[in-house]
Amino acid sequence: MNSKDRLMKFMAGAVAFIIVGFFCVKIFELTSKSIETQTVYEQTVLDTVDAKMYIIRDETLLTNESTGVIVPIASNGERVSNGSEIAAVFASEASADNYVSIKSLNEKLESYQKVDSQLRLADLDIEKLSSEIRADYLSILNAAYENNFDKLSEDELSFAEKLSRKQISLSESVDCSEKIASLQSQISSLQSSANPTQIISSEVSGYYVNKLDGYENNLTSADIDNLSYAQLEVAYDAEKKETPQNSLGKIISGYNWYIACKVDTARLSDYREGSKINLILGDTSDNLVQTELYKMISIDVSSSIAVFRCNLMNDNLATMRKVNGKIVIDEMTGLKVRKNAVRVDEEGNAYVFVRRGNIVDTRSINVIYNDNDYILAVKPDENSKIKLPYAHVKLYDEVIISGREIYDGMVIR
Repeated sequence: MNSKDRLMKFMAGAVAFIIVGFFCVKIFELTSKSIETQTVYEQTVLDTVDAKMYIIRDETLLTNESTGVIVPIASNGERVSNGSEIAAVFASEASADNYVSIKSLNEKLESYQKVDSQLRLADLDIEKLSSEIRADYLSILNAAYENNFDKLSEDELSFAEKLSRKQISLSESVDCSEKIASLQSQISSLQSSANPTQIISSEVSGYYVNKLDGYENNLTSADIDNLSYAQLEVAYDAEKKETPQNSLGKIISGYNWYIACKVDTARLSDYREGSKINLILGDTSDNLVQTELYKMISIDVSSSIAVFRCNLMNDNLATMRKVNGKIVIDEMTGLKVRKNAVRVDEEGNAYVFVRRGNIVDTRSINVIYNDNDYILAVKPDENSKIKLPYAHVKLYDEVIISGREIYDGMVIR
């Protein structure tokens, strides 16, 4: 056989191999029933409006002419009355540092004494406690990342206490006596050099904040009823005022404070003055607060100033001023389903295929929310009089999100 014949024979074999391979692939595609599913879970989605918010409070600046090192006693956001101790004056930095150290050591001592006094906690919810321990751990990481060392110290203490409580509840040995003795010894050694020369008391009642942000009294509650958009913009764009050298912080007076922002009037058309409405003050829903719509002030035919009133206060809220926030218009809870799993029949009914054992079943869905990647479906209501072509998709159904030639009643191999 010459070289030409061998070449022709090789080419014929290669062509035959390609043809056989092609048909094998097609047969595999036609017979393969490989599918992928995703479990249906419940999810809540917030319909929100972004807003540039400005916090309005009535604030009294605190000053003191005392010479020495001043250390706050009251915590940020703490409610104080007239005559409450808010700060202490020390003769030197060393004395002030010792005072702060003793305060921190006493908090730790109290925590260890609390743990030491606990025996086996038979009625303790271990699952809930474990969840709180994980939350404290994540909070420690966030505080470290944000260089929030005050928060870091608080979270570490909370984490250690809850971890010890869990160990005790599981009958594990936890001996705090050595740590308690060490803390008591440290406190005793610092006590004599940590005495203040003066205690400063508040002359007004309200919420104490130990630092000024430089925007105090640019707007107050007296401005709200006649607030113009120009005033709001001026306040938002204002330069910080310089903090007085003898500043002790400030007192936020009254039980209510206000949040003002420009909004599209139509987006709040379902709300009236006095209506309850949630705001997210910042980037995450962790900063969600309940407020009431205090006032709507018209700017033009399509926009208004919305003023919300709130009576909640804590150390985080007490220091907010300018916030890129969100107004929560609506809250929807439904069954989350991947969008690529949704199909529509000839009559316009939406449905999905679900896997039940090794059988494919069809389930109806009523879409209440549509996102780029998923939809929310109404949860099934046994009392509903709406007639559906198929049974309704349910929580924990295994919805089929990929697979070839899927049909109702198909047996999955």
